[in-house]
Amino acid sequence: MESVDIISEVNNDIVNRLDNKTLQREQSVYSSKSSLKLNINQPNIPDGGYGWIVVLATFLIYAIAEGISFAFGLLYIEFKQEFKSSKSATSWIGSLFVALPLVSGPICSALVDKYGCQKMTIIGSVVCALGFVLSSYVNSLGLMYLTYGVLGGFSRGLCYVTVVVSVAFWFEKRRSLALGISASGTGFGTIIFAPFTTFLLNQFGWRGTVLNLGGCLANMCVCGALMIDPKWVKEEELQKKKNQKEMQKNGNIELKELNRLLPEDDSTIENVNTTDNSKSHEKKSYGPFAALMKTVSSFSLFLELHFFLLALATLIAGTWFLIPYFYLADHMIANGYEEDQAAVALSVIGFMNIIGMVLLGWIGDKWHVAKTFAISLTLCGVSVWAIMFSTSNYILIMFSSASFGFFFSSCFSLTPSLLAEIVSMDDFTMGYGLILLCEGSGHLIGPPLAGYISDVSNSWSQSFYQAGAWIVVAAMCLGIITCTKNRRLLGKLRSEQ
Repeated sequence: MESVDIISEVNNDIVNRLDNKTLQREQSVYSSKSSLKLNINQPNIPDGGYGWIVVLATFLIYAIAEGISFAFGLLYIEFKQEFKSSKSATSWIGSLFVALPLVSGPICSALVDKYGCQKMTIIGSVVCALGFVLSSYVNSLGLMYLTYGVLGGFSRGLCYVTVVVSVAFWFEKRRSLALGISASGTGFGTIIFAPFTTFLLNQFGWRGTVLNLGGCLANMCVCGALMIDPKWVKEEELQKKKNQKEMQKNGNIELKELNRLLPEDDSTIENVNTTDNSKSHEKKSYGPFAALMKTVSSFSLFLELHFFLLALATLIAGTWFLIPYFYLADHMIANGYEEDQAAVALSVIGFMNIIGMVLLGWIGDKWHVAKTFAISLTLCGVSVWAIMFSTSNYILIMFSSASFGFFFSSCFSLTPSLLAEIVSMDDFTMGYGLILLCEGSGHLIGPPLAGYISDVSNSWSQSFYQAGAWIVVAAMCLGIITCTKNRRLLGKLRSEQ
């Protein structure tokens, strides 16, 4: 009986001390979580400084990657003749190249989250250049899909995510302006690469042109080397690791705690498997599976009204706004214009892109991002219609192309800014990846669909009219954001959880 009483007292003592210990642990864990939440939700964003070097680097990446993408309309004519394929089939080359960087957005975002903007930009640049080098040697349309479309497209997706995330990390109050300047590289690239591609085609043919463009893509590695994370991102990563260790430590009762509580006699415990501070669990918790689960959980953003509307508008606009870029040159040549004149029209679009991205970004900062975006997309759709109405007059085609380029630029400068207002900075990277997924899905469908419509109607007119109408529908989705309050379609907003 005496031994039973001793054991009972020891057990009670263990329970009481473990309860106290557990309470202390919970308080410490709660404190750690609060500290971590404070550091994440209130980062000290520089809003300038070295951030302007990052803006310059991302500007050049946009210029190279997007300039080559939007010059595809000139290569499209050569590919169609080389492979003797239909408009719809040939369109898949450019469609894959433009769409895959966006469709792979969530995957690329997860990789950027894990390895950082600098490394992923360099890797993406090298692989994309390799895809173009291989494309210059292929002899079939199917292989061109693989090398130019898939290999070049997916690797470019890494750069597509990093240019936005990197700038967003460096700026807050002037984010729209910084993103507008960065994205204006798209217009600059279109101005440069439209006539440059025409020059290369005349000098070297399409194979030499693709090889030279691959060399241009390799230069993005230099820009990637300049994309350094700001101090607050590095501090946040250190704080996360510190809190993870603290929570891991506070979440486990070490063996030595139990040893102090047990009586020091001949009692022994055998065959007990333990781990030191549960390090094995820590390794299992943070790895590729955790990154995958984070990606999957981010899809719940679609249940938030404003994010859903932005995603829907992006999907619709992404399906149709490539039509002028891809097919304006072919449309003009079919109506008696020279290839050089078609290249000038694309350059005009690019020039107005530059002005539009900076000016519309500034207006969005000063006035209202969603309203500016909605009005711009409406006028963008009207401009696409105007291109068809002015086919017989070269001056009017230039004017309509300029209008399209100016208002279309809102998709580049205002989408990230509007997203930053809708979701928290914690969800920004993955949220932007989902927006890219929607845009890429549209890009994958749009050009082949427009090519099919043209094959059936034997004209580009119907494709352009459809494009203008649907872009206006996308603007209506953004208009709903301006007159509604954000709410969760199911459950609570992620920012409130």
